[in-house]
Amino acid sequence: MINIQIIITKNKLLYIICYNKNGDNMYTINDCVLIRKTGVFPENGIIQTPINGLAYEFGKSTILGDAIYDKLREEYTNPEDLIREGKKYDVYFETYRRTIHFTINGVVADSLYGQFPYPFAIIEPLKHHVDDDSLETLRVEDTYFSDDMKLSDEAIILIPEEEREKLAERYDLTGLNIRTYTGELEKAIKDELQEAGYDFFDVNDHGYRKGLDSGTKDSEMYTFIYEYCQAHGIPQKKHFYSDINYEDQQKRMEEAERMDELHLKYILDSGLVSEEVVEKTNAMLEDRRYYKQEFNELMRQVVDQVGLEKLAELTSEFNQKMINERELRIMANKEKKPQQTKDKSNKKD
Repeated sequence: MINIQIIITKNKLLYIICYNKNGDNMYTINDCVLIRKTGVFPENGIIQTPINGLAYEFGKSTILGDAIYDKLREEYTNPEDLIREGKKYDVYFETYRRTIHFTINGVVADSLYGQFPYPFAIIEPLKHHVDDDSLETLRVEDTYFSDDMKLSDEAIILIPEEEREKLAERYDLTGLNIRTYTGELEKAIKDELQEAGYDFFDVNDHGYRKGLDSGTKDSEMYTFIYEYCQAHGIPQKKHFYSDINYEDQQKRMEEAERMDELHLKYILDSGLVSEEVVEKTNAMLEDRRYYKQEFNELMRQVVDQVGLEKLAELTSEFNQKMINERELRIMANKEKKPQQTKDKSNKKD
């Protein structure tokens, strides 16, 4: 039997073909593990969504960015130098993403959509979470949930050998199945899976690299996941095309713009900008007229009056101030009772 799943997008028609020659698959849900590479340690055995964990990143200011780069280009002509220097002026903002992502029995691949040079890995049997209300999509290359995840007792947390002492000082590791590794994280993940009796597959942006090759284990696992989703009504829509991704991106852009405005006001309050420019800028901020040529000229005056060196210093101060406020919110959140998940003891094959 051949199953064909067709995904139609605005730009292309993508065929995903799943083979199952005899109707009987060698895999069950007990053969599947969720794998997550991450830079955030799962404190108390809980993987938090970025929004709940108050995750943050840095980005080019939508307000001052063009004026800063115009000034930098006067000194730096090499694109690599320009990018390196420009990062000194990137502004903090919190990441409004409500999802946490995993691959199935394989390691997420670097791609145009993202790179994942993280030190930690979490290996968790899928059987404990297929009934979670927060499970949005089950795909071999990108399974994602829209809420925090409480890890089971079977979860394995891989950390670098040299990080164990530091992590033990910061977190309570009691009750967590911590394994240390040296060398490459991907090899450590593969070794852990094989030792536990799980198969390991190469993952790319669209699934398993050999997922369409009839007769391979990759194809068998790919087919099992597809048929399991069909049988249990679990969606397989790619995150990129999902409503939750669109909504999160919109919120992310709004938050970045809000922080850019706070950053600008922090610069204006430094006493290094003339009263005339401050008054005109504040008036335009109130009217939300960022697109005006006059406003762009004002931003160039701000950069000229403050100077790049001082501007970088003030930006660093602003970012640290925001990070400190974030830490206070994290401490407040820790006082709340951790979210509990449903009992997953009875799983279907």
